[in-house]
Amino acid sequence: MSEVILHHYPPSLFSEKIRLLLGYCGVPWRSVIIPAIMPRPLLMPLTGGYRKTPVMQIGADVYCDSKIIAERVALLADRSHLFSGFAAQRVGEWADTQLFRVVVAVTFQPRAVVETMSRLTATEIAAFQKDRAELARGGSISTFTPEVAEGYLDHYVTELDNTLASDFLFGATPTIADFCVYHCFWLVTNNTITAPLVTRYARVKAWMDRMAAFGHGRVTPMTGEEALALAKASTPETPSREELRLPQGITLGQRVAVMPVDYGLVPVRGKLVVCSSREVAVSRRDEAAGEIVTHFPRPGFDITVG
Repeated sequence: MSEVILHHYPPSLFSEKIRLLLGYCGVPWRSVIIPAIMPRPLLMPLTGGYRKTPVMQIGADVYCDSKIIAERVALLADRSHLFSGFAAQRVGEWADTQLFRVVVAVTFQPRAVVETMSRLTATEIAAFQKDRAELARGGSISTFTPEVAEGYLDHYVTELDNTLASDFLFGATPTIADFCVYHCFWLVTNNTITAPLVTRYARVKAWMDRMAAFGHGRVTPMTGEEALALAKASTPETPSREELRLPQGITLGQRVAVMPVDYGLVPVRGKLVVCSSREVAVSRRDEAAGEIVTHFPRPGFDITVG
């Protein structure tokens, strides 16, 4: 099997979830740093247009969305316990949706964003704002005022601090829920203005320290050019044989478009090669990347003919 390659940028909170998971699982990985904003000319041939971060590449197989990336990492490391239990997976899903929206509203409020933007030029700030507006265009993701978001966050962190009775959220070992909640709190604590909203809670702070101690594992830098060349020289894996769960009117092998339902509404088109309750994947050919299979989680993505 080819090595794991993560396309990411350091401040990305969903990337931090995967970096920490790779460290916990002991999976060596190559790091390709991508721009925080578009364009990403070396990544788009691999994803077919998908523009959220991070993206994981294994040879000519490309995994889009941190949910399916996390599942693949756990499978590679034989850490199935990470996804054991309905409750842990649903808490993870809650963190990646509701809690994510809350912490973004908290950290991008005017009093907090000054610290982040102080490191950028006026041109860079304008480019960042334009990029994020395009990412959100047409999406269904709800937003909160800073006051409402801080109310949610205070409630969640207080509740967790009052009930955290083990080293991790569901016992003595971490589950996917720990990594999903952690990366949201990580974003808050990375800003000195908002950090006290989380770090003032002793049990939560101790839990975050235990999570952070996993580190990012064995990381080797890689260029985008090298990753693209590797994809072109590789052959995608044989599609999984999971039980089919096809939408009405769609057949395996048909040309389809796969697109997130919340934001980043860019369709990725190709031949449908996997469609289960867990995963959807399309095979596509790109002049720069060669034959690629692009994988997505089934939840949160729409499949249409096209």
